[in-house]
Amino acid sequence: MGFLICTELWFFEHASEYGKQDIHLLVCPRVTPQSSVDKWIAAGQAAAVVSGAFCLSSNLSGPNIESIEFGGAGWIIEPEEGNVLGVTSPNKPFLTVEIDLEHAEKAKLTYPRYVSDE
Repeated sequence: MGFLICTELWFFEHASEYGKQDIHLLVCPRVTPQSSVDKWIAAGQAAAVVSGAFCLSSNLSGPNIESIEFGGAGWIIEPEEGNVLGVTSPNKPFLTVEIDLEHAEKAKLTYPRYVSDE
């Protein structure tokens, strides 16, 4: 398992390095606003593909003292194509998806994960 906190998700070299360590799960808790949820999901998709691991994220939900509406929208993303397997919402605050860790193992053998960056 690899662990990236919030903005670290945007530094794909971290996800790639975790992938080289043969992780199967990349866990990414965040505190991001509602206005950028789609952008963060895109980052999670890229991190899943780069690492060859399932990307799981949680996010703070609701307003804070600075009047920022946090986005919620936790997710589970699969590693081969970056398909979103599920996203939480105010109506569905919890998400459970059965995953096969063998899928992450196989993803590490396909493009772009087998390409050396050296």
